[in-house]
Amino acid sequence: MYIFTRSARLAPGNFRDSMSWALTVTEKVNQISEADFHLWTTVNSPGVGTLSWAATIDDLEVLEATDAKLMADDSYHTLVEQGASHLSADALNDTLIRLIVADADAAANTQFVSVNQAVLAPGHSVRGIEIGVEIAQRAKKAVGRPVSFGATATGEFGMVGWIGYYDSIQQLQKAQETLASDADFAKYLDEEAAQAYLPGRTTVSWYRKVT
Repeated sequence: MYIFTRSARLAPGNFRDSMSWALTVTEKVNQISEADFHLWTTVNSPGVGTLSWAATIDDLEVLEATDAKLMADDSYHTLVEQGASHLSADALNDTLIRLIVADADAAANTQFVSVNQAVLAPGHSVRGIEIGVEIAQRAKKAVGRPVSFGATATGEFGMVGWIGYYDSIQQLQKAQETLASDADFAKYLDEEAAQAYLPGRTTVSWYRKVT
């Protein structure tokens, strides 16, 4: 199972028009794709104004078929051309994440996700994946919320990530505070994760579902 995301950053100004355009793009893609795409935006995180279109897929052929249909759709090309007035000059980025732990409890009505990323240290690829799975399991047990774990299939080599799923910002806050005060969880990170992942290469971002 994979998570595909396409990310872009809005240009300054005309926020309402830009969000309306982004929602129209989401609707058009979902009219064509077999996958169910959702639109997300960063919240309280780096990259203010970043939008991400994301879908969970089992088969990469779904992405190929979707892309082929979109390329043949004139109205989609019109939306792409309109995007020039709504998006910043930053490049669009596609990322493909292979889910190693796809938490079956993650619900479609999730409204917020936290994404913690790290990079495997040289020589620790196997152990780093094992520790990543264990961290996901420990985090879920501690906060009582679904947690998935995956590794990038495209993008920076060796990057792994944990995705926490929440129905509200209150749930997200409570989970973060619970983990921060969990001495056993912190001890495990100090003893195991510190060796498996590169220091100074961890990031945390929160996302809110737009639609």
